Amino acid sequence: MDPVDVAIAVSIVTVVAGGMTILGVTAVALLKKWTRPRPELPATDVTRLSDAVEQLAGEVSELHERLDLAERVLASQRDGSRLEEGRRGPT
Repeated sequence: MDPVDVAIAVSIVTVVAGGMTILGVTAVALLKKWTRPRPELPATDVTRLSDAVEQLAGEVSELHERLDLAERVLASQRDGSRLEEGRRGPT
């Protein structure tokens, strides 16, 4: 065999073996990361967070009602000023 052909073959085998090694190490690391058990929150923390979410939902609901009221007040003021302009007539 020609020494150049041998060098090419060895280079190809080396690159393929190196690539397979890198892929294998990466796959093992990802599997370890994905299969690691995640810590669970204690029941007291879950209850506390649930209460906080419920409180925030109530506050958002209250803010939504206030926003609706403000929109209605502004709309009625705007409509009232249009009515007054209509009564005065064009100037």
